[in-house]
Amino acid sequence: MLTAALTFAVVAALMTITPGLDTVLVLRTTVSSGRRVGYLAGVGVATGCLVWAAASAAGLTAVLAASQLAFDALRMAGAGYLLWLGVRALWGALPEAA
Repeated sequence: MLTAALTFAVVAALMTITPGLDTVLVLRTTVSSGRRVGYLAGVGVATGCLVWAAASAAGLTAVLAASQLAFDALRMAGAGYLLWLGVRALWGALPEAA
């Protein structure tokens, strides 16, 4: 039992300190747009984590696990948001008409 708990603790610690996509986002934003915008990206990531933790504590995770319809609605809303972000990014990358 102690060996399993120690193994779990080591793996959890390694996964916690390993940089993820949010770290890459903050680094990319900082390099491309400056320290202030990078700081705001970091605050946005932290705020998103806090909001999701609060929603989970309030029972949203249980609702999503119990209701396929609620899960699909949230999934489609997320996909629509990502699509909107992608279209906006592509639109912004198009050259201006002279």
